[in-house]
Amino acid sequence: MEVVVYLLGCGLIAYCSYLNLYTRQAVSALKSLFQMYQLKYLSIIPAIVAVLFLISTPVVKCPWPFWIVGILAAIEAIVAFINPQKIYSRMLDWLFQNVSYQGYRIFGIVGIIFGTLILTLVK
Repeated sequence: MEVVVYLLGCGLIAYCSYLNLYTRQAVSALKSLFQMYQLKYLSIIPAIVAVLFLISTPVVKCPWPFWIVGILAAIEAIVAFINPQKIYSRMLDWLFQNVSYQGYRIFGIVGIIFGTLILTLVK
């Protein structure tokens, strides 16, 4: 189970570092991913993340951040799958049209910090 926590932490640090270093390429790749596939298929990704966070709670020192992130990821997967009143689509439009590259870099820095927190919570 510790392997799952290490994979979550290192994966988050790697992706957010890529987002910080190559912001334009990462944003265009993410945008093309959402244009290429339907939200119903992409909602599998946060569902898998939710399951990984929730099953890794027994092997960490402080499980409540893992519970919170797991539940939020599950809610995101449900909202992305159902997409009531196109709320998820409108949020993605806002994300790709109105957020500057500095905003993406701030998200990346927060993600690196959270990934480091994940790695420090392993028993």
